[in-house]
Amino acid sequence: MSPEVRVAVDAMGGDRGPSVVVEGAVEFFRSGPAGFTEGVELTLVGDTAVLEPLMTKAGAGRHPIRLHHASQIIGMDEHPAEALKSKPDSSIMVMAGLQKAGRVDAMAGLGNTGAMMAASLFALGRLEGVSRPAIAATFPTLGNPAVVLDVGANVGCKPDNLRQFALMGSAYSRGVFGIPNPRVALLNVGSERTKGSPVEQETYEMLEHGSSNLNFTGNIEGDGILKGEADVVVCDGFVGNIVLKFTESISDLIGGALFSEMSGHWYSRAGFLLMRSAFSTLWKSLDSVEYGGAPLLGLNGVSIVAHGNSNPKAIRNAVAAACGFHRSGVNRMISEGLRGMTALRGENQ
Repeated sequence: MSPEVRVAVDAMGGDRGPSVVVEGAVEFFRSGPAGFTEGVELTLVGDTAVLEPLMTKAGAGRHPIRLHHASQIIGMDEHPAEALKSKPDSSIMVMAGLQKAGRVDAMAGLGNTGAMMAASLFALGRLEGVSRPAIAATFPTLGNPAVVLDVGANVGCKPDNLRQFALMGSAYSRGVFGIPNPRVALLNVGSERTKGSPVEQETYEMLEHGSSNLNFTGNIEGDGILKGEADVVVCDGFVGNIVLKFTESISDLIGGALFSEMSGHWYSRAGFLLMRSAFSTLWKSLDSVEYGGAPLLGLNGVSIVAHGNSNPKAIRNAVAAACGFHRSGVNRMISEGLRGMTALRGENQ
């Protein structure tokens, strides 16, 4: 019986080395939700001489995990385009080639983000009608998870790019998180429709009048993201990346403040013990590793970009994100939405 979902993982990327990737792959099968791991096959791409003993040590032989050799590695500090050209047998390029050839259905990488994005675009191409793929990050909120895009793939954007981001983010929110009619908002310096640069103002008009298949709710300010005022938040990659990095620092701030407070007073430590369950829930909601990685939306395939410092849990969740994306039919929904958007544009001309 052939596997339902085949996921390739770059085993040589990341800051912590290949042993962590192997551990994360094994943990996916050991601790994945009941039924979710069924029908999944993983392919770890990298130097088999390095990976084979790590597989044995981790007990990977009991799970549907196989190896595919790649002789080269792209470092975190290498220039993406130059590295891809000079290292055709790198684990990132080989992994992308496996998906291009139809030998896997999805891939996840935690190494050089720029190289991962470039290899994904080169191997898979864009869905028809997509002008620019975008990285979509998931943010915890007081309500449903919020999808924010772009968070780094596109520094400067035109209004039509942002409108496509809105459509792609809405499809991802529906397909992966099951939100039937996601609220889409444009990140801006104010809630009024006249706020922002000419790009934001024109994007507002396009989303309000030229995107009838989207539940556009207007502008959103930065403080509204974590409040859960929108399910999809649209911005360019320059702004989005700053928001992403700032939000990731919140858990460090809270953790440092709690440790400092507990170190000073015995009654603070006692209070922490009484509230440990609540703090654990809060910590889990703020922890970026819970979402595993961010998908590159708009590709003719599935590419998950994980953090370079991913631990086994984050790798496990990145694999889960790749599986969930493939099963969700997000790309089909994006294609259908783009066709509808094109038809509406023609009617309005």
